[in-house]
Amino acid sequence: MDSKDLLLTANRQCADLTFPMLDDLADIPLQTAAKDGNHAHWILGHLLLSESGFRAMMEGTPNPRETLRPLFGAGTVPDATGNGYPPYADLLKQLRAAHLETTAWIETLTEAELDQPGKAVPPGFEAFFGTWRQILLMRSLHWMTHRGQLADCRKAAGRSPLMI
Repeated sequence: MDSKDLLLTANRQCADLTFPMLDDLADIPLQTAAKDGNHAHWILGHLLLSESGFRAMMEGTPNPRETLRPLFGAGTVPDATGNGYPPYADLLKQLRAAHLETTAWIETLTEAELDQPGKAVPPGFEAFFGTWRQILLMRSLHWMTHRGQLADCRKAAGRSPLMI
């Protein structure tokens, strides 16, 4: 198995495990697991912003969803009321489309292309995002980090675990 196949599997499985959580929390998108914690609405917007951000980091191009950064960027604090957030359903639809687009793009890459350095890696993050391969690995890990937060939100809401 090539590393590209492993990256595709990891990224598909992470999305397949995360989307059911996002779907399930659509009726309570502001539920948190702890005071001032991340809620599903913030996580959803953050994943969407990051989805195009990973590719922008790889190619050195502007992030087409940069307008979401003030609401969902790293270091922002989730608004407990969701004030100013785009509708949850719209963000979810966009994330599904972005994930499919990213997956289709990964399928076109060669092993040699995966070895090239990221063109817009933030200083100090080269160990995590040094090559395209590393960036795509971090993409899947990023989804799983936030999946754990979604699971905690579901638990705080009294919902039983999703066994998927």
